[in-house]
Amino acid sequence: MCRELTKKFEEVVRGTLEEIADRYETSGPPKGEIVVVIAPPGKHDSETAGSDISTEALLVAALKHMTVKSAAAFVAEVTGEKRKGLYARALELTAEK
Repeated sequence: MCRELTKKFEEVVRGTLEEIADRYETSGPPKGEIVVVIAPPGKHDSETAGSDISTEALLVAALKHMTVKSAAAFVAEVTGEKRKGLYARALELTAEK
């Protein structure tokens, strides 16, 4: 579940739908805009989450809706890759347009 993407209070919460529901049942509903990203069965852990889609594809998709800086930060958060390298690649991708 992603909350307030590209904003000051951006948050990414990982887990099964049940785990996320339990978290917000305890802490109260999230504030702001949220997006729930659902992976195929068995693809919810960090070891397998990136196997179906490349980091490059994630970056290209993020750049359609975010600034270069925000897209790099978001993809870094999702994939665990270094933000600096993703930022450099995002700059290259925007220059290719």
